[in-house]
Amino acid sequence: MPDVIDYKFAKKYGRSGNNGDDLAEVLSKYLTDPETGKTDPIKFQKIADANMVATSKWTHLNQGQKRMLMGNVLRGQIRRGGKVTIGEITLDNKD
Repeated sequence: MPDVIDYKFAKKYGRSGNNGDDLAEVLSKYLTDPETGKTDPIKFQKIADANMVATSKWTHLNQGQKRMLMGNVLRGQIRRGGKVTIGEITLDNKD
C-alpha cells in the first residue's frame, strides 16, 4: 500500500483504492494500461467525450485525481437517472 494513502482509507478501500462499486470496477478495467498499470489518457478522453464530461478544468491535476473526478461525475450522472458509457458497457441506475 502506498504511503500517500491515509490508513483509514486503506483499511476501508483496500489495495484497489476505490469503493468497489460497479462503476469503479468498469473504469479500472477499461482505463488501466496493462503495460504500465497507469490510466490510459486516450481512453480517459474517450470516456469524457462519450459522456459529455468537460475535463478542461482538470488540466493541472494528476491522472489519479482526474480519474477520481471522472468517477464522481459519472456517478452523479447515473444518480440523476442518466446513462454512462465506458467502452462497450453502459451503466444506469437500474444496474
